[in-house]
Amino acid sequence: MRILSIFIFILGMNCLISCKKDDQANNDPKQASQSTVKLLSWSEYFDPEVIEEFTRDTGLNVDYITYDDPDEIEARLASEPGKFDVVIADDLSINRLSELRLIQLIDDKVLPNFSNISNEYIGKKFDPANDYSLPYMWGTTLIAYRADKIDQPEASWKTLWDKKYQGKVMLIDDRVEGLGISMLSKGLPINSSVPDHIESASSQIVEGIKGNGLRVGSDADVRSGLLSGDVWIASCYSGDAAMIALENENIQFFIPDEGAPLWMDNFSIASDSTNVNAAHQFINYMLRADSAAKNANFTWYGTTNKAALDLIDKELLEDETINPPEKVRSLCQFYYVPDGDRDVLLNKAWSKVVDALRAKPKSEYSTDVASGSDS
Repeated sequence: MRILSIFIFILGMNCLISCKKDDQANNDPKQASQSTVKLLSWSEYFDPEVIEEFTRDTGLNVDYITYDDPDEIEARLASEPGKFDVVIADDLSINRLSELRLIQLIDDKVLPNFSNISNEYIGKKFDPANDYSLPYMWGTTLIAYRADKIDQPEASWKTLWDKKYQGKVMLIDDRVEGLGISMLSKGLPINSSVPDHIESASSQIVEGIKGNGLRVGSDADVRSGLLSGDVWIASCYSGDAAMIALENENIQFFIPDEGAPLWMDNFSIASDSTNVNAAHQFINYMLRADSAAKNANFTWYGTTNKAALDLIDKELLEDETINPPEKVRSLCQFYYVPDGDRDVLLNKAWSKVVDALRAKPKSEYSTDVASGSDS
């Protein structure tokens, strides 16, 4: 009887120890991080159904963390170590993020779906060997407008400085984008390094702010402003324009005759990722043909995935504003990564834009636009 009591006691103790270990494992942040992929990206940039399928198929949860401005990426990676695994970054950010060692080398040997990426998007100047980035989506920046507020505008970037739209025009808040669009409107190359070209582009934006109530806001400000009708015409990302046009039939968009900026967003892995293996799993899953097609159909952006093309909605593929024909696309171009001298010039020029905005009463330039639609 005494032996039986001892046996029961030992069995009970083992059970308590085992349960304690289980509790510790469940509460261990390190172990929890191993079962979660922490994604830093634009909002609404992945089909929720694809995220759910990834979790179902891999057992890995996704912590979807968003930003509103690509400038946030560098700041957040630098100030929040270990918080992110996969990072979606634009072409202009990749070079700087790699130089600052905020993103790490990608191991394409563990990414069998790498071969699905079209060669058209591989080996770009910002990451020639694709050591730090893999293409995800591409698009253009174009003009979107409210057809119920204004007549069809001239198919030119000059339209954004037309005085008849005073106080109702918005420019995306991005120095390379804003100055590039201003240069295009003047018939200048968007990647010009000529100081007079950059100064001229800056002066035009400043004059627009001071004399025409030109507003500068994030892509979210542009979307909500157009939907509410508070903004009548704006520079806008192609996929954003297509999505809000589905919400409000009065929103229309076009690529100006001068052409348009091209851009590409990419998968990268944070240098201090706590779950590098899972980060690679996530990227490889999103490079699957079915995943890439669903994400493209959801976002209405161009996919870089050649294997996905047969699965993409016909309406999206045939939309010449989203997928411009060669004649139009030949007028569009990617931004170059600014070299040291040009970067200094761009910063100096854009600081004048910021100063002009700050000099005006907030009520005149505020990007706090009403949300919702007045369709």
